Amino acid sequence: MYDLLIKNGLVFDGSLAEPQNLDLAIKNKKIVALGKLKNEKAKIEINAEKRFVSPGFIDLNSDVDHDLSLLEAHEAENLIRQGITTVVGGNCGASLAPLISGSLVSLSKWAKSLNVNVGWRTVAEFFNFLEKKSLPLNFATLIGWGTLRNEITKDEFRSLSSEELAALKTLVNQSLKEGAFGVSFGLGYDSEQAVGISEILEIAQLVKQLNGYLSFHLRNESSGFLASVREVLEVAEKGLISLEISHFKVEGQENFPDFSKALKMIRELNEKEKNGSSDLINFDLFPYDFNIKAASLLLPDWATVEGREVFLKNIHDPVVCQKLKDDLKKKKCLTPDLVIADSGSRWWFAGKTLGEISQNFSLPLEDAFLKLLELCENKVLILTKSLSQENIDQAFLSSYSFVGSDSGIYNLDSAKKGIWVHPRSFGTFPRFLSEYVKEKKLLSWPLALNKITGKAAEKIGFKNRGYLRENYFADVVIFNPEKLKDTATLENPFQYPEGIETVIVNGGIAYQKGLFSRDQYGQIIRKNQN
Repeated sequence: MYDLLIKNGLVFDGSLAEPQNLDLAIKNKKIVALGKLKNEKAKIEINAEKRFVSPGFIDLNSDVDHDLSLLEAHEAENLIRQGITTVVGGNCGASLAPLISGSLVSLSKWAKSLNVNVGWRTVAEFFNFLEKKSLPLNFATLIGWGTLRNEITKDEFRSLSSEELAALKTLVNQSLKEGAFGVSFGLGYDSEQAVGISEILEIAQLVKQLNGYLSFHLRNESSGFLASVREVLEVAEKGLISLEISHFKVEGQENFPDFSKALKMIRELNEKEKNGSSDLINFDLFPYDFNIKAASLLLPDWATVEGREVFLKNIHDPVVCQKLKDDLKKKKCLTPDLVIADSGSRWWFAGKTLGEISQNFSLPLEDAFLKLLELCENKVLILTKSLSQENIDQAFLSSYSFVGSDSGIYNLDSAKKGIWVHPRSFGTFPRFLSEYVKEKKLLSWPLALNKITGKAAEKIGFKNRGYLRENYFADVVIFNPEKLKDTATLENPFQYPEGIETVIVNGGIAYQKGLFSRDQYGQIIRKNQN
């Protein structure tokens, strides 16, 4: 007898193949049969008539570890109700492991509190910690280069010595062997501004030897966008290593034309270095034309060198402060309608515009912005309406694109804690499917689902996941295509999507028609052991 039998559904197996009307049987966490199973019995049967059956969605750009919500996770309601069964953490240069001194300071730009009892140092110890507490969904991780580098340099803007680089390479080597899937770089953040191409290539060579991949937050996503893309492509071409660009976008209307140029550069290099069915370079993005990011990213590069404490000290220097204001004016990045999404312990600023704060302080925009950063210790997230919908459409049409929520774990009660989140935290994957398949009809169902299941699994390096095949782990989503849509909005992001009816994680029913299981079925996914 099977543990679970899904009958009468239209099955998309995660590949580009057309769907089939099949039954799917699950036993001991895995798919054991696909076909016409009319006379078979199971402990639990689900009638999926007039429903789509798909592999669980893979979120390869997740922030569940950046804001520490992974450590407090219960149901992971906002993710599972989107159909997400697996998340990849350690993005943008920051990860929870490995740690040299046990410091989580590299996460301070996102996390509201770092008061965590860190009972691990290595990736293996971190995984053991997570397994003891149990997880609502599957978790895999990259190694955050910024986390490691920052502990060595103590926020100093400098190159690594040969001894320091060798020590970090040894730690990366150990971490990859313990189950991490690669290394991520957050080149846009202050902790990695001193990272040069030769340093990256040293790590690329090591990661390639162990069949991992690299992930990049670009150094600049506005006026220096093309140069930043060229930098990553240089790593790909010289290192011949699989790369992923995180939340791929260009900000600022004057820079929008550069996006199609970047797509062309990526296509040409992929075609030049074609290796079977694998792409050398991929990228992920979210289906929204507005973004949340750290306010510090609006500052000129020189202002954040050597970290937050130095910056907060420098703004009290009249000469430095005046230069800051002059450079902010030149960048033209501050506007009255810029919204404060999160202001940490100074929660009363959240939801206000910079224009409102400027009026309340009776200060010009630049002065009000710096005053805000000072009061909030530079722990401010902002909402920017500076992306091109045309560019987003182009990106999703590209065969090299994936989908990432760039989000942590929340539920409806999170709204009571005085925080504000991007609607992508609750709606990324249903929005992608409903907008690009149902509404705009730019993608077919098999192609769109392949981007968030089978192809994503292959990019990361998962074994026996991402497809609905025999002996694959049973991560499954059942949804009603007619009702599928996101409901989260800018005004009220704390709203669950519609149409996702059943979510199965490793053979266990985690969610079904509004109800969550008290049991948690998530697993740690280790490279070479998954």
